[in-house]
Amino acid sequence: MYEELDELLGQSTTDDAWNDDGYLLAQDILNDFTDKDWELLTKEIQAKDKEWQKKLIYCIDNQLIEKELNVICKLLQVQDEELFEMCVDTLRSYDNEIGHSFIKQNPYIIQMAKDRIKKAGNIEKMMLENFISKFEES
Repeated sequence: MYEELDELLGQSTTDDAWNDDGYLLAQDILNDFTDKDWELLTKEIQAKDKEWQKKLIYCIDNQLIEKELNVICKLLQVQDEELFEMCVDTLRSYDNEIGHSFIKQNPYIIQMAKDRIKKAGNIEKMMLENFISKFEES
């Protein structure tokens, strides 16, 4: 399944085509991932180009599995402002026991969000503040 996802995310598509149905196909593939697929994805994700990574984070859909959170954590390490924003925005949807436990185990994510607020625009600042308010006390 990983190879299928890799091929899909690597395709050149318009934003409209990706937003219309590309991400749904990717979500279906992710839903069928085995432990081996998740392991391979986690291993190779940082070597992928930024567009591939952004497409991936767009289709992670909170299956309530920690493997998704590990992938998001890897993507938070990539030096790209838009990707960072997308990762934190995705993490906001993990306002559940698994998400709170994960953030508690990785408090640097809260600190990264706090550091980012200082230079964020209005919309991004609101999103970061919302994330921090959900998870800071977790």
